[in-house]
Amino acid sequence: MTPLFFKKQRTMLTALFVLIVSLSCKFLTGAPTETPVPLSPATLPAAESTPETQQPASLNTSGPYVLFSGSSGIWITNPDGSFPTKISDLDIGMQNLRRALSPGGDRLALVTVNDQGMDLVEVRIPGGETKLIAHLLSVTPEELMDAVSRKAIVSYAITGFYDNAVWQPGEGRLLAFVGAINDPTSDLYVYDSQTGEITQLTNGPSQAIDPNWSPDGKYILHFGVSWVPPFGGAIGGANHLDGAWSVRVSDGQVIDLPKPKSIMDDFSGWLDDSHYITYDSDPECYSRNLRSVDVANGQSVPLMPYSFYYDVAQSPENQALLFSTTSGCADSPGEGIFLLPAGQTTPTRLGDTLAYEVSWLTESGVFQAYPVALFSPDGNKRYEPPVPDSSYHPAVSKKEYQAWEVIQNRQGRTMLMVPGGDWRTILDGFVKALIWDPIAGETLLIVQDDGSLYTAASPEFTPRLIGNLGEGINQAIWMP
Repeated sequence: MTPLFFKKQRTMLTALFVLIVSLSCKFLTGAPTETPVPLSPATLPAAESTPETQQPASLNTSGPYVLFSGSSGIWITNPDGSFPTKISDLDIGMQNLRRALSPGGDRLALVTVNDQGMDLVEVRIPGGETKLIAHLLSVTPEELMDAVSRKAIVSYAITGFYDNAVWQPGEGRLLAFVGAINDPTSDLYVYDSQTGEITQLTNGPSQAIDPNWSPDGKYILHFGVSWVPPFGGAIGGANHLDGAWSVRVSDGQVIDLPKPKSIMDDFSGWLDDSHYITYDSDPECYSRNLRSVDVANGQSVPLMPYSFYYDVAQSPENQALLFSTTSGCADSPGEGIFLLPAGQTTPTRLGDTLAYEVSWLTESGVFQAYPVALFSPDGNKRYEPPVPDSSYHPAVSKKEYQAWEVIQNRQGRTMLMVPGGDWRTILDGFVKALIWDPIAGETLLIVQDDGSLYTAASPEFTPRLIGNLGEGINQAIWMP
């Protein structure tokens, strides 16, 4: 088994555990079935003023903000970390904040659970006003305890392992989501935020998952999966991929697309307005057949002839792809980390060490090839971690300041380096999130294990305690 395999399985099992515990706790405590409206920012207690705490003047009225989420709820701060404000008590589990956020940054679409099942709600930013969009699935904690029951399997498709609500690009009028509103399986729906109308787009026997808008907002790509025996131990993500489809939003036409040879959807992003990137997963030697597919007619075009290690990452800045591979696989370009620039079929080697996982770090504007290094979108800049194999949560600012968490001897610390300088520790303690301010890139926001929010500003980078976001913060993103 590989580290990436364990990471994916751990994520899926964590999501399942959160789902079951959340439903069970709400049922046992007799929590109300409606989604609670959170406190408004004006009624929330401010952080205590101490010699270490700077009392901010106010929260920006219209952004930009830094957005945080975790088991304690959803918070926003000003770009410099000031005036931390809780906008919702909702624990959204492993849902991707960036997918849930509207293009204008004024609302979130979130799947929530209660003792009657699962709901899709909208949370306004910055006020925190919450409204119900749709009841997605009626299911009780007792039904969930039967892990292979029909409703339990539908719940895995809706919120257990996938991010299933995403706003239309551009003005964000439409919201694509999956739910079991009218049928025994999860299907694709679209919500019109201006009229309030909900339209069902599919009704097939598969469990619909993972809707993705084409960049021009004209098509919704999605996949169909199923859970089939034998199941063995704990139930994870779907173990069978049934197909891939797109829906033309203008008339609701459903278009059959080529199915990847895989048990997962293997979607890696968009090449342009009408072509998405996918590949086949080979159980013998990882992944191959990287190609683009036309969302309007299903025609595919090869992107490169080489195999790679499980996954690829795409830069939205220049559409370049980063991947890693080993020399033991057929069609491999050799062991190492490679960059495939847009429009080319031959990759460039950036390093000769295998990376276990590759990803794009939106707030930092770089690729991460874990645990080896970070790379700029064009591959010309390489950022080394302060301690190889012991460095996590990397963050790079607009001025190329770097921050990482380093864990050694069961102790965590935040380390920082400015271009041309040396690494230095600025704060002890385990880290949940590191993010630089999106305006000047001169202030580092640090969330520690206990929820403490610190900022450290250039040039001294002396940590300053701002407040506490509560334990369990697991995401931090910029928003307009």
